[in-house]
Amino acid sequence: MNPRRAVGLLGLVCLLAGGCASTQEFTRDLPGVKFMKYTMAGANRELRESLDRGLSQLRAREYDSAARSLRQAMWDVELIDEPSLRLEELVEVHQTLAETYIGLGKKQWSEEQRALAQALVEYGRRENESGSPQVPLAKAKAAYQAAHFHEAVTAFGQALVVLEGLSPTPARLKALVDTRCHLVLAYFALGRSERAGEEARLLAALDGATMSCRRQAPPPVRALISAVEASEARLGKRSAE
Repeated sequence: MNPRRAVGLLGLVCLLAGGCASTQEFTRDLPGVKFMKYTMAGANRELRESLDRGLSQLRAREYDSAARSLRQAMWDVELIDEPSLRLEELVEVHQTLAETYIGLGKKQWSEEQRALAQALVEYGRRENESGSPQVPLAKAKAAYQAAHFHEAVTAFGQALVVLEGLSPTPARLKALVDTRCHLVLAYFALGRSERAGEEARLLAALDGATMSCRRQAPPPVRALISAVEASEARLGKRSAE
């Protein structure tokens, strides 16, 4: 059966049964559906491995390990060229990270991840976005430079969503690294050093990302980044053993 027709029929059954919130929820865990989506998008199925590992660790209540896997997953799925599949996987990463943060006792962080996931869902529903995806990032940087740090954090969060419309992939990754780096700086400026450290851990999951951030960071933030890198290196070595 044609894959698209199969998913459509599953959605029709769901509607007739009246028991499913969405076709995506109905089909998410069916064997072969995700593989089929990756095949149709021409994407490497290995790009989902970190996400699958994080989901398994979350189910096992291994919250610290799940968080590390999901930070890696966030960058892995960014390598998917097909926009709709990339957004779908990013939404799942952020939703799963939100659940992981609950397990770690980080309720506010969880709420931020749920809000980001919802913003990505809404962005995916919009068509023919006008304007450059880099404009929100420029506005966020202007707010940061003006020391409007609360406004900057909100604006950088919005930039993370709109930058999904940027291509090719290397340009999008560079802009996302820049955005995450400025979130480290903005959170630190607000006195939220623990939250800044989490953003630094997200950067550390991508090779070379903390290096570029360190170059533009003041000495206290450079020290924070170095501490995060050392901690992640120890945890990575322990996991390998």
